[in-house]
Amino acid sequence: MSIIKNPELKGIAVILSIALALGVLLAGFSGKLEQWGLPWFTGKRILDKIVFVSDRSGTNEVYVMNPDGTGQRQLTTDSKVLSAPTISAAGNRVAFVSMIGSVSQIMAVGSGGGAPYALTSSTGPKLHPQYSPDGKKLAYIESGRVWVAELNGSNPYPMLPTSEEMAGAMQDSMGRGEIPIYSAFAWGADSNSLVGISSQNRMTDAITSLTQLRGEAHYVIPPNDEIQITGLGGATAGETYAASCVLPGKSPRGVICVFQANDDGIRPLQTLPDTEFGTPAVSADGSLVVISFEDNKEIRAGLLEIDATSHKSRLLCSGHFENLVFSADGDIILAAQLDPETKKRSVVAIDSDSGEVTTLADDGDCFDAVFSPTSNK
Repeated sequence: MSIIKNPELKGIAVILSIALALGVLLAGFSGKLEQWGLPWFTGKRILDKIVFVSDRSGTNEVYVMNPDGTGQRQLTTDSKVLSAPTISAAGNRVAFVSMIGSVSQIMAVGSGGGAPYALTSSTGPKLHPQYSPDGKKLAYIESGRVWVAELNGSNPYPMLPTSEEMAGAMQDSMGRGEIPIYSAFAWGADSNSLVGISSQNRMTDAITSLTQLRGEAHYVIPPNDEIQITGLGGATAGETYAASCVLPGKSPRGVICVFQANDDGIRPLQTLPDTEFGTPAVSADGSLVVISFEDNKEIRAGLLEIDATSHKSRLLCSGHFENLVFSADGDIILAAQLDPETKKRSVVAIDSDSGEVTTLADDGDCFDAVFSPTSNK
């Protein structure tokens, strides 16, 4: 039995239904449904997987596989990927940096693969796209500034350096070179804060904390020409960050330190002479820090695991590793392992307890692996 008997009203109802359906589809494509907290309308999702980059097809492309390395499939074609991929919290899209002509842009592809679409159109060089933990924002570096945009790339806003920092530098004609240039950043677990590594005059490094987007920033490590900050990592479910540094001199020393975003103090975890540290990875709860190292004196390399509370450390495994990522439960560490002879990298899984290394992907050069969201999240 039809509820609406008037033919004109029926026609209006049909038009409204079609408009509503089209609106839902458009909102899903643009990322609005995810921002509204309705990710279940966004289509197929990449859950409990690993996404990585490989050149096996002739150019760097995005691939997805199961946690044990099986079921590998290619998501992009001729995309010339230039960055580690980042996966939206809903698991329905993967973003990365790619070249469009002679300009780098942030691109995205759906979970089923296909033709990527551009999220940015500006001409500045872009780096390190990262979705926020709550899945409602996208941050990236462009021309030395950290921008935060909506999921579809719209309404980008420069968060770091802050407008106050920019205004202060521009007021002094002699200080224009003092505008901080950002090379790396990490989201806070609350999705409303950022921590970044910056350099002034390309000589002095600093770590800046923005505890609230569009708020005031403060220095965790003030600009200092006696320290080089080489890497930054943060806990995805806590407030702990780790940074790798170099103290230059006749006998350079590598330093790993931890800090809280809302605290001015830092705590050194480890200092080693003649040692170069890579970028640290922090477990989701902030209890463990894992970092790659190369001891130039003893000619050895491996992964160092450090307890962030007790500062106790141990050699987890030997080898040349990069791009470390903890699983959500902290049991597995993803990494790219370099073969010194072939110079090729393989995606490996490292047991955070035993240090056992398992190769997951080694067809061609494989690297920049990340975990997708989990189905029980």
